[in-house]
Amino acid sequence: MTQARMDPRTRRRSRAARRVRDLLRAAIVVREFPAGALPAEAELMLSFSASRQVVRDALALLRDEGLVKRVPGTGTLSVASKVRHSFSYIHGPEPAGDSGTVSHRILSTSREVAAPRVAERLRIPQGSECGVVEYLTLVGDEPYYACTAYVPPPLLDVVVLGQQVEEWYSVYELAGFELGVTDQAVEAILADEVVAELLNVPAGAPLLLFERLVRDHTGCPLEYAFARVRGDRMTLTVQLPRHSWQCRQGPLRGRDA
Repeated sequence: MTQARMDPRTRRRSRAARRVRDLLRAAIVVREFPAGALPAEAELMLSFSASRQVVRDALALLRDEGLVKRVPGTGTLSVASKVRHSFSYIHGPEPAGDSGTVSHRILSTSREVAAPRVAERLRIPQGSECGVVEYLTLVGDEPYYACTAYVPPPLLDVVVLGQQVEEWYSVYELAGFELGVTDQAVEAILADEVVAELLNVPAGAPLLLFERLVRDHTGCPLEYAFARVRGDRMTLTVQLPRHSWQCRQGPLRGRDA
């Protein structure tokens, strides 16, 4: 079966709408619009040199993503409270504006035989026990991420105090640990039914999975964890230096051949 070809004019309008959508989303994330109110359609048309239909298509795409809503008599308002998370150092979410405070709700704690990978990550003997903590982090009243954390047994009584602090990692510092380097891996996943219910999103919604290994300043592991973060509530930011391609690959061969 052959696919129906999109009319070239429709394709051009779609491309233009997606570009406007991307630029508006970036502005919404950094809260460029006072009180969350987007400029009127006429102003957006002028700013982006776009037709009214392109602007309306772009706003419709943002509404589909849950970033804005149309309020009769008021205009278009941003409704998503994205958290900008810098990858320059280890820290918890830092909400801006009226997003609300950060809190943690301990869902369960237990002692279990450590799986081989957990034992290896925590540097504990194979077949020994580890502490397991399931918790939910909220920004304001809204679920932000669900986490499963594995810790050496002596630290189980420390991490359960996480619901008493705003910044999760501070629970270790308050217990007298000096944090060192943390390994962090990030990938895109979909929400299963259990996590979807915890995070108040549909099953299959996009999430970011953070796999982390927290160490103290001596390199001793403190926590091995998997945090499932709502993809619609986080923007990752990082500054990346450029290392010359030629320096990484070596000099080009045969250039003068």
